[in-house]
Amino acid sequence: MTNELTVEVMDEPTLLLAARRATVPFAELPAFYDAAYGAVAHALGARGLGPAGPAYGWYASMPSDVVDVAAGFAVEGVEPGALGDGVEVFEVAGGPCAVATYVGPYDGLGEAWGRLEAWRSERDQAVRGDFWEVYVTEPSPDGDPAANVTRLVLPLA
Repeated sequence: MTNELTVEVMDEPTLLLAARRATVPFAELPAFYDAAYGAVAHALGARGLGPAGPAYGWYASMPSDVVDVAAGFAVEGVEPGALGDGVEVFEVAGGPCAVATYVGPYDGLGEAWGRLEAWRSERDQAVRGDFWEVYVTEPSPDGDPAANVTRLVLPLA
């Protein structure tokens, strides 16, 4: 990865996330994301609702061979609870977070997270445990993967 990864400590707001959550093998994440985003968009649309911003990938803890992940969109004006078709609205707590912006293809996210983790480790900063990615650039078949913009958000303890 060639781009500079600048880390800032920011106070992230609490958000409501409409998402499909599952525990999936790491290798199956792309298929899970594809299915989850479609299901969430459908569940929101069926209620006359839409996303309040870009797509999110929320992780309950650091991935290993298996990942506890939720994929969806921030929403506003929706009560937490089930929307149907495996989609649920839940609260993601805000607070102080280390935030970095990565520009590049999704296959470089692991290295970007490694660099963010090195930043955290150098400062001996404790973390909350969960973390998320905000996919600022909506991927498209005709788009340039090198131009994808992803925010990496690591809540601090």
